[in-house]
Amino acid sequence: MSSSPPSQATAQKRPRRILVLAAFLVPLALFLTLTLYQIHLPGPNYDEAVEAKAAVQLLRGLPVEAHRDAVVTLFGQRLPLMIVDYVGALNTYGLLLFFKIGGISVSAMRLWSISVGVIILGLTYLLAREVAGLRAAFLAALLLAVQPSFVFFSRQGIYVTNTTIAFSLAILLALWRLARTGNLGWWWLTAFLAGLGLWAKFIMLWPLVATVVLAPVVWVLRQKVELAPAAGFSPRQLLRPRALLITLATFLLGLSPFLLFNFQTGATVAHFLGTLNQSYYGVENSAYLANLTIRWGQLGDFLQGDHFWYLGGAFVDTLARPAWLLGLPIILAVLIWRRHDPRQRAHALRALFFYAYALLLLLQTPLTPTALWYTHLALFSPFLALGAATAWSLLFRQFSLRPAAIFTLLFALLLTASSIRADVNYHQALSASGGYADHSDASYRLTETLLEQGIRSPYALDWGFDAPIILISRGEVNPIEYFGYDRYDAPDDGFAGRTRPLLHDPNAIFLLHAPDRTNFPGRREALMALAAEEGVQLETIAI
Repeated sequence: MSSSPPSQATAQKRPRRILVLAAFLVPLALFLTLTLYQIHLPGPNYDEAVEAKAAVQLLRGLPVEAHRDAVVTLFGQRLPLMIVDYVGALNTYGLLLFFKIGGISVSAMRLWSISVGVIILGLTYLLAREVAGLRAAFLAALLLAVQPSFVFFSRQGIYVTNTTIAFSLAILLALWRLARTGNLGWWWLTAFLAGLGLWAKFIMLWPLVATVVLAPVVWVLRQKVELAPAAGFSPRQLLRPRALLITLATFLLGLSPFLLFNFQTGATVAHFLGTLNQSYYGVENSAYLANLTIRWGQLGDFLQGDHFWYLGGAFVDTLARPAWLLGLPIILAVLIWRRHDPRQRAHALRALFFYAYALLLLLQTPLTPTALWYTHLALFSPFLALGAATAWSLLFRQFSLRPAAIFTLLFALLLTASSIRADVNYHQALSASGGYADHSDASYRLTETLLEQGIRSPYALDWGFDAPIILISRGEVNPIEYFGYDRYDAPDDGFAGRTRPLLHDPNAIFLLHAPDRTNFPGRREALMALAAEEGVQLETIAI
């Protein structure tokens, strides 16, 4: 038999496929290099490790400490529904597989969150490619892969519950494909992911609100400017009884653990109602404009990545913020300059979508049940990269093919070098510091000391000890959280009554943070005062 040479069309497709593959594999390789290096540092943060605690207990056959004792029992095993009132146990169950394969460790925990980061990177690439083409997809994936905020939050992704970021992107991609293909399966996937994302962390409400606001606008513009090929799809199809029933069923399926938790406890509703005016940490939600000003400043810090002081320094990605800010005037200039060109206008509106999405996220961030933390801005990471990438690729589209390719490559190299410099500086600082405050690698040394001295149930007199120690010790040490969550600013009324008997127990060991690193204030001072009243001398075992 003789083989015939490949057709000309096949020969042309092969380089195209290689280019499409390389456009994602290069950013992926950079991302994995930056995130996997010294993966055990910094020390595990409490909010990161608390989602791993139940996974450790499940695997070790230990009693599972379920939040508010809300569980579903399956084959005799108590399975927790939520980690806190507004964070579900999704990551806990994701970690079971990683702990089973790689053993219980901080590194295995972070491999899960980095894997979610890879999914986010892939979804960003796919969304940009469908909306704005291969050049924008390459730029978006590359800018995100080296963005300091995305790199170091992905390493501790459970700390920011980065699954919600993946769900946000997946929903946008599914909606885009719904409009393009008319396949209602994409709509039902959207409903399921919306419910699942709200269970994962209720902050998912922010991207859902942004999506609900922008989706009708995009649809109207799509009809007028042809933002996507027509597929014979109409939103009226979603209002048919069968479609409505399936939509509701898939949404409730994703949300079911959250609903079951609140059926048992009502805690999430009570938590949000109790913090409408003032958050748990004292943020005045009524001071909306003042909070919005703070958030705008934080967004600038987030873009340039200089908010990771706890890694050992503060390093700036000097080009990230101007690149993103300049993207908006580029889009507006193309809209005006090429207003008579439907194709260019359509691409400009697509790029503008990502800026509008980021704006709608920003407008929601001043309202919080907790505090104005940088971790909330993790949701912005892919949308900042998508905005800048689509805007600048729009600019490069104005040139012929060869200059456009050169400008794209130069732009990518310039911004990538700026980001990587900050990333490398952070890794060098982290090698020296091990992490500061609630991210300190001292948690490893503390756990070793407790194990060596046979201390299995110390009393944690501050937030931050319990979950990291359980993770690092693989469940061998189980601190008792003793400081009390009822009040943040001072010990609760029952603190003294609980503590006096312990002061006369020679086996009672207390864990405290240094005074300038204490999270829940007043407990140390209350312990010292009670010891003086009882005539008990406290002894320092280790620092």
